[in-house]
Amino acid sequence: MNVGIAGSGQLGYMMILESRKLGISFNVIGQDLDGPASRIADRSYIYEDYKEFVDRSDVVTYEFEHVDGRVLDYAESEGKLKPGIFPVKLKRDRSLEKDFLHSKDLPVAEYKIAMSAVEALEIAENFGDCVIKSVSGGYDGKGQYFVKGGNVPSSIPDGKYVVERFIKFQYEASVIASRSLDGAIRMHKPSFNFNRKGILFYNAAPVSDNGMNDAVRRLLVELDYVGVLGVEFFIADGKTIINEFAPRVHNTGHHTLMGSSISQFEQHIRAICGYEIPDPVLYRPSGILNLIGVNPDRKTVEDILRLPETQFYWYGKNGIRRGRKAGHINVTAETVEEVHSKIKKLTEIVYGNAPDEFL
Repeated sequence: MNVGIAGSGQLGYMMILESRKLGISFNVIGQDLDGPASRIADRSYIYEDYKEFVDRSDVVTYEFEHVDGRVLDYAESEGKLKPGIFPVKLKRDRSLEKDFLHSKDLPVAEYKIAMSAVEALEIAENFGDCVIKSVSGGYDGKGQYFVKGGNVPSSIPDGKYVVERFIKFQYEASVIASRSLDGAIRMHKPSFNFNRKGILFYNAAPVSDNGMNDAVRRLLVELDYVGVLGVEFFIADGKTIINEFAPRVHNTGHHTLMGSSISQFEQHIRAICGYEIPDPVLYRPSGILNLIGVNPDRKTVEDILRLPETQFYWYGKNGIRRGRKAGHINVTAETVEEVHSKIKKLTEIVYGNAPDEFL
């Protein structure tokens, strides 16, 4: 079987690494031939060759929702795109995502849609503490403006926005879930997520469910979804509020590479190819520390690997810059508290005392 991956970044790279053992060949398409996934694919394409890419693939998936639309549209028209085009359309306009979740009675923060920057700022004036989010992009905290204590920005770029009431949450969490072609639903254990400047810095599993799994099951069914889905939540006073979902494998699921019976990456490929998807087992509490804006030297890598039960993943991207995810470190331990302790030690090894300088 030939699986096509639209997008050539680290998520596609790990899909290939985790699923070679299934005897699957991989085609990858991206802006150029130099992405991490392109370099290890059986065949690599640039977006202009999207028709050949789709025609040579038995099934097509995507590692990121903001890939060339021609690829997804043609794959959808050929009946090969899994997940389908609908979740991508929701993600390409945050207002559509919010409206969809609200229409299905899934828990979201109070929000309003603004058709211009002026309207967004007017809504924020009356909304109190809130977040103004661009409906497009906004990945890793980009295109977001926080309003607290009446401190409304004097101006923001013109465009369409979602203005969302600020949630006083205790913590953020996420669920990595999967649904097969025949409708079977499986869940990895939820994880606790810690962000810096809107970017996932580290996470650890397991964490209490608090009703997250039920919400995700409903979402999978409402989307008629096939594959792995990542859903991020705010946990506030024991209640779960959906922040957003990602129709793909997700950074908060990297902990499944170590300590779980199956990774999110193999689970996704199994699901879209029609294989059995097992119920994931968390063998050991697990977590990750993202490597952001850093390029560790040999000594740093050695120091990382001296800690028991660690794995180092380097994505091989060209051009390491501030705020760019360059790799991650997997960690397992006897208890989730020990996972957090190891992550603290790794943070000191990688970032010293100033992690914000790299984000």
